Amino acid sequence: MTSPRHTPPPRRWLLPPRPDGHRFPAHLSATAVQLLLSRGIGDDAALSRFVDPPGLPHPPDSLPGVDAALPRLASAVRSRETVAVFGDFDVDGITGTAILCETLQRLGARVIPYLPDPVAEGHGMTPLAVERLVAQGATLIVTVDSGVSNSAEIALANRSGTDVVVTDHHVPPAQLPEAVAIVNPRMAGNQYPFPELCGAGIAYKLATALLAHLGHPDDPSLLELAALGTIADLVPLRDENRHIVQRGLELLPFTTRPGLRALLRRVNLANRPIHAEHVSFQLAPRLNSSGRIPHPATSLNLLLTHDEREGERLTTQLEEYNTRRRDLTTRSFDIAVEQVLASPPVPAIIITYDDAYTPGINGLVAGRLAEMFNRPSIALARADADHLVASARSVANFSLIDAISQCADLLVRYGGHQAAAGFTVRNELYTDVAQRLTGIANAQIGLLGPEPSLEIHAEGTLDELLSPEMAELCSRLEPFGKDNPTPLYLTRGVRVTNAGFVGSNGQHLKLRVSSGGRSIDALAWNYPGEWGGYEAADLVFQLAEDNYRGERRPYLRVDDLRPAV
Repeated sequence: MTSPRHTPPPRRWLLPPRPDGHRFPAHLSATAVQLLLSRGIGDDAALSRFVDPPGLPHPPDSLPGVDAALPRLASAVRSRETVAVFGDFDVDGITGTAILCETLQRLGARVIPYLPDPVAEGHGMTPLAVERLVAQGATLIVTVDSGVSNSAEIALANRSGTDVVVTDHHVPPAQLPEAVAIVNPRMAGNQYPFPELCGAGIAYKLATALLAHLGHPDDPSLLELAALGTIADLVPLRDENRHIVQRGLELLPFTTRPGLRALLRRVNLANRPIHAEHVSFQLAPRLNSSGRIPHPATSLNLLLTHDEREGERLTTQLEEYNTRRRDLTTRSFDIAVEQVLASPPVPAIIITYDDAYTPGINGLVAGRLAEMFNRPSIALARADADHLVASARSVANFSLIDAISQCADLLVRYGGHQAAAGFTVRNELYTDVAQRLTGIANAQIGLLGPEPSLEIHAEGTLDELLSPEMAELCSRLEPFGKDNPTPLYLTRGVRVTNAGFVGSNGQHLKLRVSSGGRSIDALAWNYPGEWGGYEAADLVFQLAEDNYRGERRPYLRVDDLRPAV
């Protein structure tokens, strides 16, 4: 059965900067100049600094909290203590957990990995989790991507005789937990040159520091895991994050991890160069799927296994989970859009709940709503008979964590940052929370908030945009991600020679377009509307490629289109 197609609000096209007033060589094409100017790069020196930032990597022992963490970790390793690594259930938390588990095991500690149940526990530590780990003999708990807001749980661990080392990248609260160490580049008084590391990035830096502290050689393969977490967590791909992702993606095709090798084979990436978009669209969704459907342990086990058959088995499981995740997301998103469109105008903040939603896909639904309507969006699902759990995604400069923290007196728990956050609320207080958040958003955004828009980075003919010069420039600018987005191009007046819907539910619009003697496929994934039958169109697209029967073929991934004027 074909899903309903919802026509989104029209998006304003923000045209690229004019290709003048720059200091690049005269032979550089106008499209190349536009692409560079769109990134704030105005001359060759700035391009060199962007492509290869100086002074990297930063010394890991300069990261706040590392100096206090190393003696306790070294003592645990030397005494072969039982160390629990408490992570999170997204790709950032899973890969960071794998980094520290691998490193501590290699150094001789007995390691207990622990990832919270997304529904029963949610993000962060819980008293029950601490009690379980203490009962298993953990004398030290190391958190990943969590812990800085868990003062009560860390106090419980301390009373039980178990020390805690926190590694986290979220903004610390006013009251800090009494941990042995808090490794977090956002701590007050931080002197670390780059505060934007994700949880996996911090875990990698701590692992690197620990290996050096104990006189062991560096383990470059940990960069594979750190790169996956960095890309998936949507942190800015600048400075040290860019360094981590570049080096990690270089190593990933040669990984010796059986689970990762099996996963690369499953998505036709074995023995191929791997780009950030491969992680974003193929690897990360599969690794995330186990945390959205049953339990994230499947993905962690895949990263940690040393057995080839087990890697294949776990990859097959993830594929099944990912299919279920896609179906659940599509069904829930359709319900959410119908709710929004049923009561115009679009509110300043979208808050949606339905019994069909599940906690594992809330963040995906909220993200797609925010993208479609350009409004901060919150999706809630039933956690248990008494509670709802919410995931939220923001747009522009609206800070979700600031808004949600103003509802702290109504919430069971909450956490996150400006762009993404979540909370748990009792059923009877849901309406009060929704009203308060709506009032906050109305005051900041209003009903006439900014219309959805697309920032275009270069405009030209297909020949100009798909030229070898542009391909070489894009290769230098990679990896693409937050603060360095995948180039979005505009080409006008292409002829449409064929059009139709494809996909299991007929949800993708496929076109064949031509211009100036060049003909190429164009695909609009999950196209939200009916095809207008245009003979010629203006397209906003990213250049992508598929791997059909072993043959790599470029195509245009269409973000928006209009009839040509």
